[in-house]
Amino acid sequence: MEALHPVQHNGTYDKLNAVVGADVSTFLSTFSAWKGLVLLLCLSWGASTIATSRRVRVEGAPVHGYWGWFEPTWFFKLRYARDAHKWIESGYHKFKDSPFVLRRLDHDITILPTKYVDELRSIPNAKLSRGRANFLEWGDQWAMHSLWSHSEVSIKAISENRNGQMGKYLEAIRKELDYAYEIEMPKGDDWEKVDISHVVSQILVRCIGKMIVGNPACRSEKWLKLGYTEDFVAASLIMRFLPTWTHPLITNIIPQRKRLVNGVQTVREIIAPMIARHEEFNKQRAQGIEVDEEDSMLNWVLDNADEEALKNIAQIVLVMFVPAAHTTSMGIANVLFDLCNRDHPEWVQDLREEISEVTDEFGPIGEKVPVRDWALKLDKLDSFFQESQRLSQPISITPNRYAYQDVTFKDGLTVPKGALIGFVAVHNQIDPEIAPNPEVFDPMRSYRRRMVNAEERQKYMAGQPSKENFAFGYGAQACPGRNYAVAVLKMVLSRIIMDYEFKFPEGQTGPTKYHLMEFIIPDPRARLMMRKRKTA
Repeated sequence: MEALHPVQHNGTYDKLNAVVGADVSTFLSTFSAWKGLVLLLCLSWGASTIATSRRVRVEGAPVHGYWGWFEPTWFFKLRYARDAHKWIESGYHKFKDSPFVLRRLDHDITILPTKYVDELRSIPNAKLSRGRANFLEWGDQWAMHSLWSHSEVSIKAISENRNGQMGKYLEAIRKELDYAYEIEMPKGDDWEKVDISHVVSQILVRCIGKMIVGNPACRSEKWLKLGYTEDFVAASLIMRFLPTWTHPLITNIIPQRKRLVNGVQTVREIIAPMIARHEEFNKQRAQGIEVDEEDSMLNWVLDNADEEALKNIAQIVLVMFVPAAHTTSMGIANVLFDLCNRDHPEWVQDLREEISEVTDEFGPIGEKVPVRDWALKLDKLDSFFQESQRLSQPISITPNRYAYQDVTFKDGLTVPKGALIGFVAVHNQIDPEIAPNPEVFDPMRSYRRRMVNAEERQKYMAGQPSKENFAFGYGAQACPGRNYAVAVLKMVLSRIIMDYEFKFPEGQTGPTKYHLMEFIIPDPRARLMMRKRKTA
């Protein structure tokens, strides 16, 4: 066999030898898979470190949570999944009047002191955007680009209340609740174990669906089995666990995203007949023919959105549906769990008395007075819900904003373009200046504050954003559907409280709460024992 010619040395070759620390040809001939893996990890680590150093955040804000200078940044970012709730609480106390940074795998988020939240009211969406921040929280261009909509039309559809739209939508929900309640709620007179979170979720899938897409779409098997919310949350969390450079590959592997893609197509199929029917009704109206068509947010979008937005009509429907059904069902379940707590069993009866008094004076919900007006009269249930919400918030950082341009606050603090900012939303759980004895469950906390005078009565109602309660966001970009959520929650809860007895299964004291990143997740295995009230 002919001998191999020796490698000719040159300047580049000598430099490579110096970098590798050995003859390059020898190094390559002994290069193994494990060396390749180590090299890949080192390159990834280096790339991650460089990318992290280039992240945009408020100048001078320290990164909070490191064990010390010796902790590798890549490991620190991994720890965010487990320790974020600790960092958020300790950072709130340590940096009460100055910003600090939470470092995640995907983004740095600068946490601002609560004192800056009032100025959010005057800063437009074009400068500090809630929508863009939500997009970064729940997925990036690879994970959610084709599955989500950035159009403002969904917010406008929810916020629109000309011609009494809100009252019409709530009345539609009330009627659908009668139908959903009979199908989904347990019917036995004996105690039975119930997955109340699932039951309530299915009721809201039907009722919120009635408001958004109308009947018969909201009763179709495809709509009821959509499962989009769970897959959306799961896919987003999976992507958040992974470095952003892996997303183009991983997004095409995880089964949740595949189901989400199928879900968008399913929604298109569900709403296609509704769109065709609405177009036909519009033609008849143009001819002067009177038609009987129910109001729905889908119809509003079809009549008011531009052609570009309508290309993503299925995504717009999902943007309206996912937050409404998910967070409201969690709120209802949490109130029922809190009512079962042995520390305050008397509140079930107190709330029943309030519901009975309102029903005696104003009739059943929606019959003599509009749904929202009836729900507003449940002052004690309102207060109980707020206390339950205070201690069971689903997310510990909100409101969030993304800076489309440099923004300077009145005291000179500058949020640079490209920065992601947020506020500690669990401050009312850990700060006695916000909520005295914050560790104590006090169902009448907001009730007492509201009874001081008429102004306070309005200020401390559920769904009204304040510096003491960020559950629905804050400022002009607060959750547009918060008043719907509170009205629906009271509608469902008032009926369950009057119709059922409920308690924890033997040996259970309440669902465990799990912390994952900035999210607070109730134990999905939690159950209630329920039976129909004999006096109902």
